[in-house]
Amino acid sequence: MSASSPLIAHPVPTAIPQHLIVDFDVYNPTSDAEHFHQAFVDFQRATKSPLVWTAHHGGHWIAVGGRDVYNLYADHERFSSRHYFVPATPEQGTLGAFTLDPPDHGPFRAFLNTGMSPKIVTSKIPLVRQLAIDLAERAAGRGGCDFLAEFADVLALTVFLGLVDLPFSDREKLGALVEMAARDPDPEHRIGGIGKIAEYLLPYINQRRAHPGDDLLSHAVNADIGGRQITLEEAIGASIHLMGAGLDTVSSLFSFVILFLARNPEFRRRLIENPDLIPTAATELIRRFPVVVMVRQVRADMEYLGVDLRKGEMVAIPTAFYNLDPSIYERPMDVDLNRGAGKVLTFGNGPHRCPGSILGRNELVIGLQEWLKRIPNFSVAPGATISVVGGTVAKILSLPLVW
Repeated sequence: MSASSPLIAHPVPTAIPQHLIVDFDVYNPTSDAEHFHQAFVDFQRATKSPLVWTAHHGGHWIAVGGRDVYNLYADHERFSSRHYFVPATPEQGTLGAFTLDPPDHGPFRAFLNTGMSPKIVTSKIPLVRQLAIDLAERAAGRGGCDFLAEFADVLALTVFLGLVDLPFSDREKLGALVEMAARDPDPEHRIGGIGKIAEYLLPYINQRRAHPGDDLLSHAVNADIGGRQITLEEAIGASIHLMGAGLDTVSSLFSFVILFLARNPEFRRRLIENPDLIPTAATELIRRFPVVVMVRQVRADMEYLGVDLRKGEMVAIPTAFYNLDPSIYERPMDVDLNRGAGKVLTFGNGPHRCPGSILGRNELVIGLQEWLKRIPNFSVAPGATISVVGGTVAKILSLPLVW
C-alpha cells in the first residue's frame, strides 16, 4: 500500500462505509518496477471486499476481484468510458472512441478496426522485423544499452508513426507528450499534455482533411460518422486517441518482459534454444505483465456488488487484478509455457478492447526473436535501480542492460 499524497488525497465522503476505505494508489502502488505487479497481488489477497474506496486521485472506487474487473471493462450500460483517468476532469474533452460509449462509439471505432486489421498488420511485419534487426545489431556491439530508450521505445514509436505517416524525427517529442498525458501525477499537467498533443497534430489534421492519404491518421480525420463527415473537433479527439493508444502500451509491456528475461536466465535460455516457443511465451508474458489501469464512471445510482454507488463516481479497474488473480490463473506470478492462457485483460475487453492488440503482440514476438538472436546473454547493469511510474499505462523509466 502507498502513502497518501497531498496532491491527490481527498476527504472521504461520509456515505462511504469505514470498512471499505483503503490506502492504495492504483497508479503507483510502488516505485520499484521489480515488485510492481506483486503489489497488486498483495493488495488483492489482503482485500476481502469486491469494491473498496481510496482517497487517492480525487477519491474513487477500486474493483478488486478479477472477474468483476473483466466484466466492468465491457459493461457500458452501467459504467461509462467518458473519462480517461482519475480524477475525472471536464477539461479532458472527448478522445474519439476511447471516451465514447456505444452506440456513439461505433463509427469512431470503425476506422481503427480497418486500419489495424490483420491484413494491414501482416503488411507491416517486414518493417517491424527489419527495424528490430537494425536496433538489436546496433546495440549488440556496444556491450550494453538502455533497453527502453534504444530499443523498445524506438521500435514501437517508429512502427506507429509509419502507420499514421508522421515524421520519425518527432518520435522523442511525441513520446514525451504521451508520457505527460498518461503518467504525470498532476491531473492538470495530464490535461496539458493532451492539449499539447492536439497542438502538434492540428496542422497535420488540417492537411490530411484537405488532401487525405492512405494512412491511419487520414482515415481518422475523414471518417464517416453516421452519414456525415467527422467534425474538426471530433477529428482532433480521435487523433489524440490514436497517439495515446499507439505510442505507449507496447514499449511499456516489452520493458517488463525484458526485465523478467534479464533476471531469469534459465527461462531465457529455453527461448534461445527453442525459438519456436517465442510466440507461446509472448502470450503468457502478455498475461503476466499487464500495465494498464482504466477507469469507468457510474452512470446512475445503483447497488453493485453489495455497495451503494452514486452517479458520477469513478471506479478504477486495474488489468493486473484479472491477469494475476489466483482464482482465474493458478500460480499467476509464474511464467508457465504450458498454461495455455485463454482470456487476458492486458489489451482490454468489450467494445473498447485495443484494436492494436494484434500489432502489439507481433511487435513483442518479433522483437524477442531478433533481440535474442543477437544479444542472448544480458543482465541488468550492476547497481541499477529499476523504477516504474504508474498512470493509465505503467512504464519503467530506464532499463540499463549489459552483456
